[in-house]
Amino acid sequence: MLNKGTKSEEERRIESIVQKLSSIGFTPEDKKFIEDLDVELQKIGLSYEQLLITEGKDLALHLHKFNFPWDKMEEFTDLLVKWSSQEPSLKAKAKAVYQYIQDESKAFSFNIMTKISRL
Repeated sequence: MLNKGTKSEEERRIESIVQKLSSIGFTPEDKKFIEDLDVELQKIGLSYEQLLITEGKDLALHLHKFNFPWDKMEEFTDLLVKWSSQEPSLKAKAKAVYQYIQDESKAFSFNIMTKISRL
């Protein structure tokens, strides 16, 4: 029973991080934005700089290591796609993470395949 409570708490923590990240307007040239982004990313062991230099597959493994449920990993990746309009290097990372979700979740998703094909 303790595990269920812990898992639920962890899922709420991850959901909170993803929601906070999605509420931050993506302006990478703004120092304050980078600071705010780093505060949230540090909760999952990343920084903006690390996000930029981490390979897509490694990013997926990192998120998995931090117990991201598949749906929250997909939401985080949706953010990468959104942000890729201003930071093009995020597009390849997003594609790799979507592919990781598709391969590792053991459930075929037309939605994710559509997202992959659009990248």
